[in-house]
Amino acid sequence: MLHQFIRLRHEGLRSLRFARHCTKSTENVKIIHRAIDRDVPLVVVPRHLRQQICAQSRKEVGNTEANAGAQTVRTTSLPSKISLGLIIGSISGSIVWFYLLDENVKTKVRHQLNQTPLGELYRFSAGKVAEWIRPITDPSRSKLLPDWPIPQVPPNTPPVPVLVLDLEDTLVHSEWSRKHGWRHAKRPGVDEFLETLCQFYEIVIFSENYMAEEIVMKLDPKQCVLHVLSRDATRYLNGSRVKDLSKLNRDLKQVVLLDDDPAAYQLQPENAVPIKPFANARDRDDHELRDLIPFLKALASERVSDFRQVLAEFRDEDGALRDLPSKYGARLYQLEKEKEQAKQKGFGGFIRGRLSHRPPPNAAPSI
Repeated sequence: MLHQFIRLRHEGLRSLRFARHCTKSTENVKIIHRAIDRDVPLVVVPRHLRQQICAQSRKEVGNTEANAGAQTVRTTSLPSKISLGLIIGSISGSIVWFYLLDENVKTKVRHQLNQTPLGELYRFSAGKVAEWIRPITDPSRSKLLPDWPIPQVPPNTPPVPVLVLDLEDTLVHSEWSRKHGWRHAKRPGVDEFLETLCQFYEIVIFSENYMAEEIVMKLDPKQCVLHVLSRDATRYLNGSRVKDLSKLNRDLKQVVLLDDDPAAYQLQPENAVPIKPFANARDRDDHELRDLIPFLKALASERVSDFRQVLAEFRDEDGALRDLPSKYGARLYQLEKEKEQAKQKGFGGFIRGRLSHRPPPNAAPSI
């Protein structure tokens, strides 16, 4: 009986301690929940349930990817293929038509289409496509230069002739290397050329290079150049970037262009003076720019009404303008020779006239 009583007492004490422990644990949990502002206690998910949830998630992801694959297959149906083909064909046809075909070929195609029922559809489509690509093919603005007088000159200054200069391989030659990047070599005589002709012309640099402004800042520290036009001012025509002088906002009779690429001035070849390309940066014997200074200086200082008529006098039978400095030098020499002959002829006539009026030595004086 005594042992049974002791055992029951120990069990009662153990139950009491467990109850007290549970009470303290519950109070501690409540304190923690209040500290983290959470009234609902966290639920511990058993491991086997977590594994089941992960397996279910992977299965759902696989089903989603399979559905997406099935949708992708459905998008490659016949209507989708036809739509994609029409889009690709339209883009390719536009590129070929506006960028690769020659104007003569385009004219023949237009003539043939106009004789068929598709002519009206062609005109409508061509107009829409031309309107769509006009920002790419046409100059960015209708007036590439500001109205005269420009802010750099006094208000009452009369208009001066315009000298348009190409940049690449005309004034500089650019090369790129992995070690140095872009480097620009000035053509021999370019400083003398700009400093001399800026006294007679409104000089414009017209280049296809987007970096034209940066190059000109290094090329022309004395600011002889008044305007710089880059790629956005050109017109895309027959596969080339063309300098359309009609957009300069200047009288074409008083505009002359110096360029090494004939395709760049195909719209106004009568205003152009071709120059040999400066393709070798190490060629310090190049004298193309220096040789052109006398002709361009005389062209502006003689107040020629139409530059195009003067340039036409130096063209060959095929219309090309070749070796202009030599032809101009020969013309000057011929003119100087004719002047000298006229002067000698005039002086000789004067002497002969005086001698014809002199009386003979033995003649009697007239009364």
